Amino acid sequence: MLDAQRYRAGTYRAEVHFTRLILWAHLALGALVILMMLFHEIFSWALMTAAWYLIASLILIGLLSTMRFCRLGLALAFLTFSLGGVFFLGNVLPELHPETPPLIPHALLPFWLGLVNVTYAAGAACMAFNDKVRKASTISFSLW
Repeated sequence: MLDAQRYRAGTYRAEVHFTRLILWAHLALGALVILMMLFHEIFSWALMTAAWYLIASLILIGLLSTMRFCRLGLALAFLTFSLGGVFFLGNVLPELHPETPPLIPHALLPFWLGLVNVTYAAGAACMAFNDKVRKASTISFSLW
């Protein structure tokens, strides 16, 4: 009986590694987006991104502790970020006319934010529909 309990998480080793990869990518990419918004001197959007990142990180903690609904919550958070980025690129960015040039020019913003939007949309699809992530969310695991 003890051997069955000890190796229970080992049956989903590939699934856990794949899910960890997605979660680590989210943690790194989300922090990078906040930093890039600060470098572009778009402080209100950096604050909103930081609030989203905090909420998504709390949902991530729930996913790690076997709360299955957090998988769909995280997929929704990823999709929300992606749609918010599309809104930003379509409606907010054309209206930005800073008086002084920011640290990083706004001409680079559509390129990197577009890539991040596509990445988070793919992450949302993986969190919602991938069998490996679904299986990994049935057991408790850590990020390391």
